[in-house]
Amino acid sequence: MYDVIVVGARCTGSPTAMLLARKGYRVLLVDKATFPSDTISGHVLHARGGACLKRWGILDWSEPMGTVHAHFR
Repeated sequence: MYDVIVVGARCTGSPTAMLLARKGYRVLLVDKATFPSDTISGHVLHARGGACLKRWGILDWSEPMGTVHAHFR
């Protein structure tokens, strides 16, 4: 049983699911696509997005994989 089901694990679905889970909700995140994907929407991150990653504690985890440019620090 889940409290929330988030459909779409891209730019808005993934952080929404993460934030709800951190608040204690039981979350199921589903997406019809397989990853990695060639969809351009996930290849660009605006400065505000980088600031969110830093605030959520994800920036240090994701940067070694080459997914986030260091100028967001």
